[in-house]
Amino acid sequence: MLQDRTLRLMRGLRRLFVGISALLLPVMPGASLGADAYPDRPIRAIVPFPPGQGADILMRFLAERLNSQLGQQIVVDNRPGAGGMIGTALASRATPDGYTLYMGSSGPLGISPSIYKNPGYDPVRDFFPISNVASVAQVLVTSSSSTFQSAGELLAAARKRPGEIQYASPGNGTTSHLTMELLALTSRTKLSHVPYKGSPAAHLDVIAGRVPVMFDSTPGVLGHIKSGKLRALGVSTAERIRFLPDTPTVREAGVQGFATMGWIGLLAPAGTPSSIINRLHSSVLKIIQSPEARQRLDELAFAPIGDTPSQFAAFIKSEVALWAKVVKASGATVD
Repeated sequence: MLQDRTLRLMRGLRRLFVGISALLLPVMPGASLGADAYPDRPIRAIVPFPPGQGADILMRFLAERLNSQLGQQIVVDNRPGAGGMIGTALASRATPDGYTLYMGSSGPLGISPSIYKNPGYDPVRDFFPISNVASVAQVLVTSSSSTFQSAGELLAAARKRPGEIQYASPGNGTTSHLTMELLALTSRTKLSHVPYKGSPAAHLDVIAGRVPVMFDSTPGVLGHIKSGKLRALGVSTAERIRFLPDTPTVREAGVQGFATMGWIGLLAPAGTPSSIINRLHSSVLKIIQSPEARQRLDELAFAPIGDTPSQFAAFIKSEVALWAKVVKASGATVD
């Protein structure tokens, strides 16, 4: 008798526990009610580069349109430094509640983990990808007053004076830095790296002729090229780009096997509820698929992508592996 009463009591407690759990479930983190209410306050979007750089330009483009999509303001928070690692590390430690986003790129996510022993974050473990938003070609530029008229002339001079010709970059471990290292590796030349704290400062010295050349993203240098302050010597892609149709590829200068493309995508700290990731992905996709946005992206010299979170996650893993090989083969170091 006692045993029967005990069993009935245990069954009753179990049913009570299940019932209470069912009542509590809708208000648990990441559950449907939270997703339906999201967002109910402004969202911060960390950009690990200064204003005017490619990731900043693209994030501001998205923020303007996400404001109306989500019904809340997207506040762009520029946190430059250390080739994008300072802002990236900050974003990786943010509360994963959907109120901190991060505009990542090939430099801090694909390259820095190989060139630094401890960048302060893991690009795969510490972030949940939302969508790879756009790709960007790198353009080899020099001052309009430079004697270099082509990539071929620059490389010929570099072969005659190994290590004497300097190149600028927005910082150690950035896409610009490793794109130039890849060029040196594939062309069998030696160049000297001069890192800056962001593209704008590097642009000023290249325009003034204090540093002869640099690679940078098309959106970052296109305005200077059109105004005549910078001369485009070549593009990093396998084929010419529509934004600079008269500029040859570096391959056309005789550097076989050289081709690379930068990318910029939106992510959130790992642990952000999947319902929020999916909503943000849907909003981003709706934006970049609209004719108005595609026209504006074209004007800004971005090529839209808009892949899924799982596709972007797989892509980041492949980029980490790719650039690890380039860093090892080139012997690129942090200056």
